[in-house]
Amino acid sequence: MYRVIIVDDEANIRQGLRKILQRFAPGWELVGEAEDGESGLRQVLRLQPDLVILDFRMPGLNGIECCERIASEAPRVHRILLTAYQEFELAKQAISHGVTAFITKPLDREELLHTLRRVEEQVEQERSQQAKLMSLQQAVQKAAPLAEKLYYQHFIFGQDYHDLEQFIVEAGYPIPHIGDRSTVVILAISPDWIEKGQFSAIDVELFGYALTNFVQEWYSREDHVYVLQDHIGQVVIIRSYPSETQVTSLGMHESARRLKAEIAHYFGRTVTIGISGIHRLSDAPQAYQEASLAVTYRLVYGGDSVVMLPALESDGALTDTIYEQLELSLEQLLLGREQEAYAILDQLTRSEQIMPALLHRIVIHYLLRVGAQLRLMDLDVRRITGKPLEDWLAELESSLTRATMMSRMRALMQPIACEVRRERDAADTPLIDKIKSYVMQVLTDGVSLQSVADRFGMNASYFSRWFKYETGQNFVVFLRETRVARAKALIEQGGLTVQEISQQVGYADSKHFYRVFKEHTGYSPSDYKRLRPRR
Repeated sequence: MYRVIIVDDEANIRQGLRKILQRFAPGWELVGEAEDGESGLRQVLRLQPDLVILDFRMPGLNGIECCERIASEAPRVHRILLTAYQEFELAKQAISHGVTAFITKPLDREELLHTLRRVEEQVEQERSQQAKLMSLQQAVQKAAPLAEKLYYQHFIFGQDYHDLEQFIVEAGYPIPHIGDRSTVVILAISPDWIEKGQFSAIDVELFGYALTNFVQEWYSREDHVYVLQDHIGQVVIIRSYPSETQVTSLGMHESARRLKAEIAHYFGRTVTIGISGIHRLSDAPQAYQEASLAVTYRLVYGGDSVVMLPALESDGALTDTIYEQLELSLEQLLLGREQEAYAILDQLTRSEQIMPALLHRIVIHYLLRVGAQLRLMDLDVRRITGKPLEDWLAELESSLTRATMMSRMRALMQPIACEVRRERDAADTPLIDKIKSYVMQVLTDGVSLQSVADRFGMNASYFSRWFKYETGQNFVVFLRETRVARAKALIEQGGLTVQEISQQVGYADSKHFYRVFKEHTGYSPSDYKRLRPRR
């Protein structure tokens, strides 16, 4: 059944339409009549029929004015406009306001019935699309928890999470409470026994699932805590705090110690918990790396422990200058530049101020950083070098001279640099131009870091690092700036709505596009359009 409202100031016209509907269009139910535009508009907005038939010339609001209001406030309602005037300009106005048909008086019954059949077909198509959309929304709602998990993973890995944010909102879920917090601390929990290789992959996966659920339950009564499992098997805890909250290292350590004890009691197995420093929200990826690195220190101090990286860094051993040099060497190594990486490390360890104990500490820290970064890049020390990280650590700790220690470090660095170079085989400077050109070509298709990395045959983690090295800019930032630049150009050209521009630059949600555009330009798209330079 289809529902229709008639709006015409002539009673005989309303009566004639009513009779045609009753005798020749039984599938249509007349749900309302009005003799002027204002009362007719109120009925349309209240009853939301499938169709409204309006006269052009009426007291108060005329037919075109009613259609304009309906187009903006009830766009699903189809519109047929009646008039005794065959005016071209009137027809153009009617079409611009989404009028389905433009029929002249006196009414031709067959023309009206033919138009009604067209409307019926359109309504059926819309109902079918709506049913499919509802099914899709239900599927989206089921997938939203997974999207939320991916949202947090993207957040701590430093990847673009705005598309996932849009997906979660469209599914009817609240946005995770990250954006309104000021500081973040990340904990990483890793089972000690997994390192020993005593269990099958299925055992490890099942334990990881059980441990994740246990930790989620442990924190269930606390706000702004999210628990997930990362791609290397660690249970990761993200804790965000408002600026007025006092967060202390002692409090974090004590809380982690109690959690570790409960895990041991419940599962009968030990874990190591690594804790990052207290960071600004924008530095969450660094906090995640710190927590992961802290876990690897169990190779030095043993398992069944809580390790806080800030505490290790503040014990008087490694200075900020040493850390900076180690990170610089690591960056060169992960770009496949073994000679440069080794030269920095060699120069650092040649200093007369470096005592033997500190030398061991420097090299061990460097090795653990290498291992942690390779894991994040889905690379494995054992596969690359033929020996696990623990064996390299034991060899370095047993080295009696600096020469022996550095010789072993070079033996470790050579295959790692070679593997990294192999991963990026075609990653030369001209490729940057190809990548930028490709991004411009596929902006409309929802391009992402992962999709571009896949397109050019690179690991996503490596691609992110390589892109920043080659351009000096994070890929996610580059992508957003490219979209905004393209949007500005389209606005300056004119002729497109904000919704159309949003879609052309890869944002399905115009509200999200609005936020990003204003954040980058200081203007809303409409303000920029008003102030745009004339071409």
